[in-house]
Amino acid sequence: MNRKGICLIHCLILLSLLLTGCWDRQELNQLAIISALGIDQTRDGKIIVYTQEINPRTVGGGGGTESTDEGSGGQKTLLRMETGGTVADALFKLQSKAGRKLFWGQTMLVVFGEEIVRRGIQPQVDFLMRHPQMRLRANVFVSKDPGAVLEIQSPVENSSARTIRNMVELRWRKAMDIRELAMTMVGDAEAAMIPHIQPASKETPYIYESVVIKEGKWAGKLNRVTTEGVLWHRNEMKNGSVSLNLPGSQGGAAGVRIDNSHVDMIPKIEQGEWSMTVRIHVEDDIEVNETVLSMKNPRFTQIIEEAAEKKIHAQAQKMLQRVQHDLKADVLGFAEAFHRKYPREWEQVKDRWDQVFPKVKVKLQVKVDVERVGMTTWPAGLPLDKVKKK
Repeated sequence: MNRKGICLIHCLILLSLLLTGCWDRQELNQLAIISALGIDQTRDGKIIVYTQEINPRTVGGGGGTESTDEGSGGQKTLLRMETGGTVADALFKLQSKAGRKLFWGQTMLVVFGEEIVRRGIQPQVDFLMRHPQMRLRANVFVSKDPGAVLEIQSPVENSSARTIRNMVELRWRKAMDIRELAMTMVGDAEAAMIPHIQPASKETPYIYESVVIKEGKWAGKLNRVTTEGVLWHRNEMKNGSVSLNLPGSQGGAAGVRIDNSHVDMIPKIEQGEWSMTVRIHVEDDIEVNETVLSMKNPRFTQIIEEAAEKKIHAQAQKMLQRVQHDLKADVLGFAEAFHRKYPREWEQVKDRWDQVFPKVKVKLQVKVDVERVGMTTWPAGLPLDKVKKK
């Protein structure tokens, strides 16, 4: 045999050493698939962890479909709870009592309790970022009772975690996840806004408010209107509607559905004064017309546009009062905008941004354009002689 043949044989032998097979395989029937994780803290400082585990007895074998037969296991998810000195300690105790290995590759939600957020979540975020199996794209929430949220039994999805995630994606363009939370906590403003979730019933979650954290701790809570104002400002409002009470004797109210929105922030430093111009441009469709106005007339659509501009402007002003002056937490992205445009000036104030931010003068400019008036330009069901055309 020539030298080339001998070298080929040696190469094949060496390559065969790399074919180790499925030495690290994990069989599905040996795993406890965790779809959501809850983390809270007791008053005496103990960490509480909750896990929402997919119940394997309710998962059918054909095509991944689910069985709803009560005799096949009942609830779709199982709630487990344990306490410890740290998250890792509590999960170790939980694993020691479980009959299967905890698997975090399908975790979609992490729900922090209000108590632990008030004390600070930096150690918990550190654990989540270090965990080799944890999905950094898992969405983050705050709740008064994480266990009650994880105990919700979804009537449609295989877990309430997926239901909650779908609800957020329908409303927000970009939901907060673990990676983004960690980045905002060390960003220029060191502030973040996290959705607040509560169970409305045993089958339905409720997401409308939000919690603002500053330097890793609870700074305050935002109601639905203020939360939507922040979403508008950050270009994160995906679906929304605005109800309008039109001025004058127009005969009723109107409502518009947001089709698209865009916000531009223009920072400016002049003679030592920091200011920010915020331009909000909204494209919407007329969703409800309870007036006597015919939307065929551009002058009447202009009335709705002006009313929507005033409503959005007022909502943004309330949001600024709450976020900028009450909480003094920059969840709006002002710090990043000034840092990009004025890096030298930013270096001088970055250590005291919480003092500078409330003094930034904000100028709001709102422009609303009605793109579509719906399937009819006339008020449906109203006699034509009562419709105002001019």
